[in-house]
Amino acid sequence: MKKLLLLLGVCILSACAHSPLQIQVRPQVQVPSDTIGAGHTLSVHGVNQLPGGGLGSLGGIYADTSNVRLGNNVENAIADALSAGFASWSFRTVDSAADVQVVAKLTGLSYDSPDKLYTSKVDTSAEVQLEVKIGGATYFGTYRSSGKDRSLIKPSREEVETRVNDLLSATLQRAFEDEKLKNFLRTHL
Repeated sequence: MKKLLLLLGVCILSACAHSPLQIQVRPQVQVPSDTIGAGHTLSVHGVNQLPGGGLGSLGGIYADTSNVRLGNNVENAIADALSAGFASWSFRTVDSAADVQVVAKLTGLSYDSPDKLYTSKVDTSAEVQLEVKIGGATYFGTYRSSGKDRSLIKPSREEVETRVNDLLSATLQRAFEDEKLKNFLRTHL
């Protein structure tokens, strides 16, 4: 009987722990068609400059084991989303020797509970630095998004994945809404 109670106690305690989550990052942008890049080639390169190996913790009693981590190549995911957006502006994406070179640096992406004991509050943020080169001219833009999620229960992997993708998508979307970037492209092409 003691063994059964001990086993039951261990099972209850382990249920309080959150397993580490691996999420797939697949941001998307919605860019209205334009002819800014008609007749020009473009290359996009993503760079992951996130510190450490994770995005944060869901919190809880075992906060150290409830980390949120990336489960795919975020560099390629960001480059793919940006390439699709620039294609809407009539650019033809190539791997090298392009008229326009774009480097997108992911410098911030977090999904973290500010209160490590409770899991009902999660702060989110994303930051992408864009470097766009045309000949000898360079444009730098930094785009950020943030939010606060509140829920009564621990979010599922799908909910975390959706929130992070929505956040990163909104951050990349800001680049295509940046009039200074559009003007830079029009001026130097």
